[in-house]
Amino acid sequence: MNKLLEMLQQDFMLRTLAGTGIVALLCSYLGVFIVLRRAVFVGAALSQVSSFGVALALFLCGCWGGAAHGELPWLAHPMALILTVGAALLFAAQPRERRLPRETIIGVAYAAAGALTILVVAVSAGAEAQVVNLLFGNVLTISDTGIVGLGVLALLIGGTHAAFFKEFLFVSFDPDMAQALGLRARWWNALLFLTIGLTVAFTIRVAGALVVFSFLVLPAATALLLRGTMRMTCVVAMLVGVLSSAGGIAVSYVADLPSGPAIVCVNAGLLALAGLWRAR
Repeated sequence: MNKLLEMLQQDFMLRTLAGTGIVALLCSYLGVFIVLRRAVFVGAALSQVSSFGVALALFLCGCWGGAAHGELPWLAHPMALILTVGAALLFAAQPRERRLPRETIIGVAYAAAGALTILVVAVSAGAEAQVVNLLFGNVLTISDTGIVGLGVLALLIGGTHAAFFKEFLFVSFDPDMAQALGLRARWWNALLFLTIGLTVAFTIRVAGALVVFSFLVLPAATALLLRGTMRMTCVVAMLVGVLSSAGGIAVSYVADLPSGPAIVCVNAGLLALAGLWRAR
């Protein structure tokens, strides 16, 4: 208990709790749509694409001599955002005649982005630390500016989904029926994936690919195991995400463990408990 009280007296820990809490809320909510669409690999693929964007920016700025050692260049975040949003819109595309299913395209993007990231890092001087930090995350370094940025992102994504929740839910459950009823399913599908891509591109900078992917899958899976209406499922998923983020940070502080993996393990533990409750 003393350790927890000590944690709450640290300014950087309060920033960490606030930042990861916002990441958990956003990703856990959007994860419900990802799990409903049986497209859980989307989160992993977008995370890899975002990492490739950062690695590519490091390589280009290294060639131009525009990056300070140990720091991400100015081009990293725009490059990651452009590639991630582009990949999200590609995954959302639904041409009438498609030889390859969406899952195959997502898998190709994941494998290609992962391989290209490794190759680009291999030829970029001093890029290993930045990319490894992006992959596994370092939530303890969240700044006040980062929290403000996450807050603006949460307002943007939250406002969009509050206005069009029914449309997003309809195209996620049955896009063919939505199209038949006159709903512009392709447009709504693209907007949904755009919000997912924006969220991944920004949150991965704060929490890392591993933590973001876990928030996109595990809280939603936990909430769906507990059942309920779709609105209640979204609320439960967000609560599970926030609880796992706070619990993981507390465990990492008390036991002196890496924060990112601790958050993921607490998340998985809550899913296991929900599975046991469901089995009863």
